[in-house]
Amino acid sequence: MKKFFTRTSLVTAVILAVAIWIGSLLLSFSFGEWSFFIGLGLTVGLFFFNSSGGALSKNATLGASQAGWKIQKDNELKSNVGSVFYGVLLFTVVSFVVMMVTYF
Repeated sequence: MKKFFTRTSLVTAVILAVAIWIGSLLLSFSFGEWSFFIGLGLTVGLFFFNSSGGALSKNATLGASQAGWKIQKDNELKSNVGSVFYGVLLFTVVSFVVMMVTYF
């Protein structure tokens, strides 16, 4: 079984939290209100940029295969995520829980 949360994941979550906190001081936005949405955007972005078989990959593969007259089809979405992705995901989940506790 693969270990999902390693030390690198925890360090990534802490670095992300500190970076967003410093950004909230410099740009005058609320850390509590925006941390979940920033984490969610980073999580989705990392997932799509580390995946193969999505819409962007299909368009690139189709263009390359038409140049060689051979159409290649792959219907699976495969993602090769690592500990940084799990760190950002951990930050997103924790910030969502904190946001829910704060507002409800």
